[in-house]
Amino acid sequence: MKSIRAKYGVSEEQFEKMLEDQNGQCAICGFMFHPDGGRNTNPSVDHNHETGQTRALLCAHCNKMLGFARENPANLL
Repeated sequence: MKSIRAKYGVSEEQFEKMLEDQNGQCAICGFMFHPDGGRNTNPSVDHNHETGQTRALLCAHCNKMLGFARENPANLL
């Protein structure tokens, strides 16, 4: 997981701050991440694929949903 954070330029401190700012929840659905890191509970670092800019922390389901929708809001509707 640390390599994924590093890939998007997110330090451990930034990651923890994002997690705190989001109250330990997915930015989309509100799924509560668990500190023990069980299956599908580790936050994914969401980012803009064009700019690489980090946006938020997402659960695995929401992260995949955005990927399957090709980040196009019309596809989600």
